Amino acid sequence: MAKNYAKKRLGQNFLQSQEVIKKIVSVISPKPNETILEIGPGKGALTIPLAESGATILAVEFDVHLCRYLEKALTGKKNVSIIQKDFLQFIPAEYGLTSIKLCGNLPFNITSPVVEWIVHHRSIIKKAVLMIQREVALRLSSEPGSKDWSPLAIFTQLHFEINYLFSVSPKEFSPSPKVTSAVVELVPKESVEVEHYSQFEELVRASFKQRRKQLINNLVPAIVPTTKAAEEIFNQLGFQRNIRAEQIDTSQFLELTELLVQHNIL
Repeated sequence: MAKNYAKKRLGQNFLQSQEVIKKIVSVISPKPNETILEIGPGKGALTIPLAESGATILAVEFDVHLCRYLEKALTGKKNVSIIQKDFLQFIPAEYGLTSIKLCGNLPFNITSPVVEWIVHHRSIIKKAVLMIQREVALRLSSEPGSKDWSPLAIFTQLHFEINYLFSVSPKEFSPSPKVTSAVVELVPKESVEVEHYSQFEELVRASFKQRRKQLINNLVPAIVPTTKAAEEIFNQLGFQRNIRAEQIDTSQFLELTELLVQHNIL
């Protein structure tokens, strides 16, 4: 048991508030016929109440000592499987997963990669309920024109509705992190097909490379060869010469992508 203390290098902060746990489980709303994939179960704060629902729980934990702890704590719970693995290396198809709910109290250092994993595996996700750093939650749920508008928000909101549910104080964890957390819910939108997705992704990332720069200065020459060519494209879309990436919404980025593809620039 001595090795089940929180490990700073793994970004571990264990949720201990029963009130917050109940609220999160209520949002997940586990049903006996569902499969729930939990990221980083830690000491089982969510795993144990989720298991009581009768749902099939797959809990993916990187820390081998916590895996042993969980196996003992969940003895007799035949609907729970503890998988010792780096979640980012988890491949749903290897476990026959075709429809899941996803949940987890995410270490701050892997939040963005996990969200990208969710976007990549969106076809099998019914809902994702995540405890993440409040700053990242605001970025995920942001709108164009705000300082939080970012590639992460654009790629995620293309496929999911992002609901910022509530904030969670550092005192609700052991040990207490230095930042406030938040619980967000990701609900899949109707299937969105982007014909030139890799080009769209390349364009969005380049557009935000240096936030303080005007869009045209981020795109030339990284994406568009000359300023003149960029100005002509901007004119076709009705963009101001001094527009910045944070002022452009997702549909406009998609339009810009298609126009650049048509001109054989992307």
